[in-house]
Amino acid sequence: MNVTGLSEDNSVIFAGSDEPWSDFTVTAALVNAIAYVIYATGIPGNVLSAIVWLRRPLTGGNTSAVYLAALAINDLVCLLTDAVYHFILDCHKRWLLCRCVRYLIWSASCLEALLVLSFSVVRLIAIRRPLQVCSSSSS
Repeated sequence: MNVTGLSEDNSVIFAGSDEPWSDFTVTAALVNAIAYVIYATGIPGNVLSAIVWLRRPLTGGNTSAVYLAALAINDLVCLLTDAVYHFILDCHKRWLLCRCVRYLIWSASCLEALLVLSFSVVRLIAIRRPLQVCSSSSS
């Protein structure tokens, strides 16, 4: 025993578990399960959302439909690159490709915030100046 009351060996056993580091494996399995659920619902959902918002009757004079379609496509790119990064690439062997994919994920995340901001500004203009928005879209 040392000053902390722990034994000198390097194995740490958490309260309630019989194996060292078993809580971390349970947490990693839970994180992977949640990631699979997010990918399984997010990828088809964003594809369907982009298809709906990009249909010709909706996008005719509606800038909101264009912003929402761009947001769905951006989310789809973010989900797909994140899935490729975490589940397909072996980042120890292909470090340059992994850095490129991480850059795509980062830039898609930044673009998402900018798309939400621009969509909010367009909606604010439509609410604050409704007559000017209607007259400019009809001409």
